[in-house]
Amino acid sequence: MTVTPLTSDDAETFADAPSSYTLHKNPPPPRSTATLAAHRLGSSPYPALLLSALNLAALPHARKSIRGYPSVMQCNSYTAIFAIAAYALSSNDVNNGSGLAASWSAIWMFFNARNAFKTRQVMPIAMTGVIAAVGSLYGYRFATLGRE
Repeated sequence: MTVTPLTSDDAETFADAPSSYTLHKNPPPPRSTATLAAHRLGSSPYPALLLSALNLAALPHARKSIRGYPSVMQCNSYTAIFAIAAYALSSNDVNNGSGLAASWSAIWMFFNARNAFKTRQVMPIAMTGVIAAVGSLYGYRFATLGRE
């Protein structure tokens, strides 16, 4: 098989073909109000601050070793991590802030959700639900960063 070089006639043929730039230059389709609200909340530091405060509020229960709550070291760590995510989001670093909050919410769920549901207590289950909701909100925002 031989390869022939392109000539000027071939260049004129390819000039009309759309490039990847022109394909992505079109405006994005209109979004629903729920999608816009999810994008606004996913860029806001307040849900991450809520998670930080929630883990800080669970600290007295963790010190008493009440089942269903994270340990003392986990409460302190998650409080700091979600506060750092809120700081990143308040500094307009949506990529790192939403990714940090989403990933650490998933890690929190991995380590603590089963114990919370086993206890059948309202507060650990509510804490798990809030962390799952806020983590999925930031996860959605992180997954759709390039489609703005």
